[in-house]
Amino acid sequence: MDNLQRAGIATLVVVGSVAGFTASGLAGAFSDGYFLGRERKKGVTYQTIAKRNAVLGGVVGAVSAALFLAQPPKSLSGHRQNMRRMPNTIY
Repeated sequence: MDNLQRAGIATLVVVGSVAGFTASGLAGAFSDGYFLGRERKKGVTYQTIAKRNAVLGGVVGAVSAALFLAQPPKSLSGHRQNMRRMPNTIY
């Protein structure tokens, strides 16, 4: 895997974690209010929840991407693999 592919995957990790944390935070806040009947606290809106969870997702995504980029590129133990994690046959 070359550096461009690794950088692309790291970008997807960061963006995906931001989107995932934001969506799950909003869904959790909505479900708490709808199903459990909890009142929203004063000053806590869906926008502040989305911002807070987006920052949390960014931090988790940045750490995950850094760990992914820090591993050595030859971690396949000498075997070339394609995108389906199947070893390529070399004749």
